[in-house]
Amino acid sequence: MKYRVAVLILITAMIAGPAQAGLFKDTVDLADLGQVDAAALQSLQETEFGVFLAQVRLNAAKAAERRAGGGVKTAKRVLDAEELDLKAATAEIKAAEANQDTQRREAAAAVLTGAQEDLRTAKLLIAWQDQEKESAQVRIRMAKAAVDLAEARRDAARVQLLKQEKAPGAVKYSPADFEKNVTAREKEHGKAVRKSEAEADKAAKARAAWEKVAKNEFVPDEE
Repeated sequence: MKYRVAVLILITAMIAGPAQAGLFKDTVDLADLGQVDAAALQSLQETEFGVFLAQVRLNAAKAAERRAGGGVKTAKRVLDAEELDLKAATAEIKAAEANQDTQRREAAAAVLTGAQEDLRTAKLLIAWQDQEKESAQVRIRMAKAAVDLAEARRDAARVQLLKQEKAPGAVKYSPADFEKNVTAREKEHGKAVRKSEAEADKAAKARAAWEKVAKNEFVPDEE
């Protein structure tokens, strides 16, 4: 059990891989942590797991963005179908007028009205799904910022431990620099969170607008 955190550190480093390397030029070398007793590494458990959890959430955000993209494609197919129905209804009215068939024209006019409302609903569906996709993309950026923050906190904790345990490799790192990096990442993450909340609010409003029309709860025009 005492080696559990050491294994977690190694797994986290493997998950991060080359793509995550270099985000901060003074990222702690795992070889330096090897100079610390395994029992002392237990204190890193929370920050090491924090990186893993942030990476999991980033992948979940990417999966959600792919689903949102599928919603947009479906909405566009619905819009295409409604546009075809509108064209057919318009053509039927013209044919009825050409034949001076009043009864046929009245029936076609009713169909046209329905087609127009269906098209309006389809356009609102597109607007909602487009906003959902935008919101999902912003959540990815927020999740990436969360990974950067988690990594910064992890590295700051590693440096602190190296200093605390007086490990030979501790002289290579400046705790103040790592803490500055944490502060910078916190600010970036905060901005990303606020942006994500704003986009989520827009998506909620777009959905409400679609649902209102879809349920035939039309808002009267303002005078």
